[in-house]
Amino acid sequence: MNLQEAIKEITYKTRKFPKEAFEVVEANPEEAKPYLYDALDKAIRQGENLEEGYQLHFYSIFLLAEFQDKEAFEKIMELASLPPETLDYLIGDATTEGLNDGLYLTYNGNKGQLVQRIREDEIDEYARGAMLNALGQLYLDGTLGRDEWQEILRGLIYTEGLGEYLYAKLAGMVCECHLIEMMKDMEYLFEEGLADEEVFGSYDSCVDRMFDYSRKRAFCKSSLVASRALEGWAMFEQEEKPKPKVKEKDLDKLLKKLARESAPKPVPKPAPKVKIGRNDPCPCGSRKKYKRCCMNKPEVQKEQPIEMESEQERLRWLENYPETGGQRETGRIYLEDYFDRESIEIDQMIYLALMHRPIPIWEQEPGEVIDFRKRTYLWEAFSRWTAKMEAEGIRSIEEYDKTCSIHYKCYQWMEALSDLLERNGDQERQALVDEKYKEFGKQEM
Repeated sequence: MNLQEAIKEITYKTRKFPKEAFEVVEANPEEAKPYLYDALDKAIRQGENLEEGYQLHFYSIFLLAEFQDKEAFEKIMELASLPPETLDYLIGDATTEGLNDGLYLTYNGNKGQLVQRIREDEIDEYARGAMLNALGQLYLDGTLGRDEWQEILRGLIYTEGLGEYLYAKLAGMVCECHLIEMMKDMEYLFEEGLADEEVFGSYDSCVDRMFDYSRKRAFCKSSLVASRALEGWAMFEQEEKPKPKVKEKDLDKLLKKLARESAPKPVPKPAPKVKIGRNDPCPCGSRKKYKRCCMNKPEVQKEQPIEMESEQERLRWLENYPETGGQRETGRIYLEDYFDRESIEIDQMIYLALMHRPIPIWEQEPGEVIDFRKRTYLWEAFSRWTAKMEAEGIRSIEEYDKTCSIHYKCYQWMEALSDLLERNGDQERQALVDEKYKEFGKQEM
């Protein structure tokens, strides 16, 4: 098969993937490029009037990406910038599964064009997402510097009307690129309701993702072979592969393993009560003597020591908490690079109280147990927070949030603590929390 025959075979849709024709085109990139350029020009010019079944423009995106042809960038950008209905008619699923690779692998240095098109709301949002992916990959491979990339992201974050999908992608970019310097910009996205939590998760989860180095980041492929990328697409008939047979003994082992994992865990025996002396520090963490704090309260109001969870349990729920820099690796950023030890310890108490715990339904805790745990951790955080505010002469909640808050702002956890204390009938502590909130926040709870 010669090149002209191969081009003819891939010009229109076929039931089976034209593997041989693709291999011929891939073996002759320079001779094939004019045909591929013409196909893109034809699709751009005719739009939804393009004859049904014409497919060469679609394949051209992947083939020119494989060739890493810089001259193709402007044409692919022009195609991607067509109205959403037209783009969908022309390339369908390639908008989300290939367009980003096409833009990245043919990138000609015109980053300004990418940034400008992302701002244009008349362009398909998924096409703009592909453009953003291409920019993100340019940062990951070192083509864009860290400061330059942050400047681009900030400019887009504060652009009005980008839409829910793009704002969510921007939040993801900040996290995936570990741009800790942009935590305040992330706060803005969530406070303004621009980053939909149902789509992207809550802010505290995003902070964890910023410091998560366990996964390899990539927004686009570093190289591409068009024939391999396309032959498995659902648009082509696929040969049915025989399903592997599962041996009966292996199935039995799997079922037994699942049964063991899903079995409810035994309820731990309550820890033996320790007698507390009248002049001992109160176990609730208030730093008062027991006789002047919880000794004379009804049993229901007495707080237990913070050791209500074992160290092992706490470590389990801090598993996703950002590493603090104990064992450092070159090129990574740690919490201690931005926050002091006291701020981190206070934040950990709040995190243990407020971070969502995905507990299996058979291990669910009663509401009063959850409230007790939250109240105890938050009260410990409040006690340490008060001491830090006074010791360092911090004059306002706003000042504390600016330099010390990590996963949660003060108003979030202090309001939660006040509500928990009110439900528990602890008016004395609730009044103290509300008083401090009013004193440092210059407002009422």
